[in-house]
Formats: sequence, C-alpha cells, structure tokens
Amino acid sequence: MISLIAIAIKKMKKRLLYILLTVCTYTYAQQEAANWYFGENAGINFGLDGSITVLNDGQLNTVEGCSSISDASGNLLFYTDGQRVYNRNHLEMSPFLLKGDESSTQSAIVVPKPNDPNIYYIFTVGSNQTINGLNYYTVDMTLNGGLGGMVGAETELLERCSEKISAVLKDCQSGSIWVIALSNLNGNGVSNMNTFHAFEVSTTGVNQTPVSSTINTLNITDSRGYLKLSPNGEKLACANTTTNGLFLFDFDKDSG
Repeated sequence: MISLIAIAIKKMKKRLLYILLTVCTYTYAQQEAANWYFGENAGINFGLDGSITVLNDGQLNTVEGCSSISDASGNLLFYTDGQRVYNRNHLEMSPFLLKGDESSTQSAIVVPKPNDPNIYYIFTVGSNQTINGLNYYTVDMTLNGGLGGMVGAETELLERCSEKISAVLKDCQSGSIWVIALSNLNGNGVSNMNTFHAFEVSTTGVNQTPVSSTINTLNITDSRGYLKLSPNGEKLACANTTTNGLFLFDFDKDSG
C-alpha cells in the first residue's frame, strides 16, 4: 500500500510540474542567457541543441562582476561590466561610464521591461572602494539602427549599498521582476547593512519605492559578497566575507 501511494504521489508531482512548465513556458523557452561574456575577453554561447561554443570576440576585461543579455531567439544584444556597455557589434554603447565597478562582485544586472522587447534596464552597484550605491539605466534597442542606445543618465535608487544584487521573476501573469539589493534601512550606509530593498520592474517601468525588509539580527559590515535568489523565488541566499558569514532567508515573491 505504501509503495502504491508513493507511486501515485510521484505521478501527481510530475503532472504538477508539467502544469507549471506549461503556464510559464516562456521563462524556459526564451534564450536571453544564450551568450555569456565575462573575465578577460572570454565568452560562451549555449545553443538550443545543447552545444557550447567558445566566443573570442568579447571586449570585457574584468576580474569580477558582469552581465550579458540576448533576445528571445538567443541573438546577442549587449553586455557590460557595470561601467562600459558593449553592443552586439562589440562597440561601446554608452557615451559615459556607468556607476558600477569592474571590481564589484555583482557590478551589474540586466533586466528586460515586461512585455516590451525594446526596453532593458541595467542595474549597477559600486564596490567597497567606489561606493556608488544602486543605480539603473534605460537601454532602448530601437536606437542606433537597432544596436541600442542609452536613454538619459542614471537614476539613483539607493545612495549606498553592498556589492550584491539579484533578480527574480515575480509571476508569469504580469511578468514583473524583483530586483534586490542590500543596504541599511535608509539605503544610505554600508556600516550596518541589515535591510533588503526589493524594487519591482513592471510594464510601467521601475518602481523607485522599494519593499524594504529589515532583519534585526543581521549586521553586515563588508560590502563584498554575493546575493542569489532561487529560481522559484522562495529562497534568498546572502554570502558575505568570512567575518559576516552566510545567510539563507525565505522570500515572498508575491509581496517582495
């Protein structure tokens, strides 16, 4: 009887997984992460057939954070180290340096505007040497003959924050995305970082008023480290230097 129950539960789980995959098909089918550019002029292309191809045309020369984005078909759009942005022809897109830092653990992350294939946001964080806080920039892919261009300058979201930044899909229906950074309660200091600030990116753009969650037992004093959300948006891992340890939190992707 126990074996039969176990088999039935296993079949139910498979059906549930199939339903979830069907509802969120686009999150698995799209190829926005098909091209990676990183390190010292390194690159990789991940093909739909499972192939992996070395890319030697990248212009990045960075020891730490970077981010690349492709379109839904896997065609490269642009990539950045948090300071310089390169288009698909590997030419600099921005006429100015962004406020990220090539020596920041997670210097930049690229987030698409939901339901708009032409608009992307680059979120940047500084380092423990250049404390520029959290800023974002708008990229319009219709500019420069389809190569993309920057729209305006940066918008500051947090005056000071750690080198950590991550993002996760809120839900399949709205397509909204949470972008999360670590700072103090007011977003203006890095000596006592105990608050996660979640900014929602929706069809209307970036909501500059965050959902802020303060953890009173948390006291991060070093900007370095890494922030990562689980694919299902239920867990948030915060890795820090040896003196500040590693933390794992529950995350409510519905409320941020």
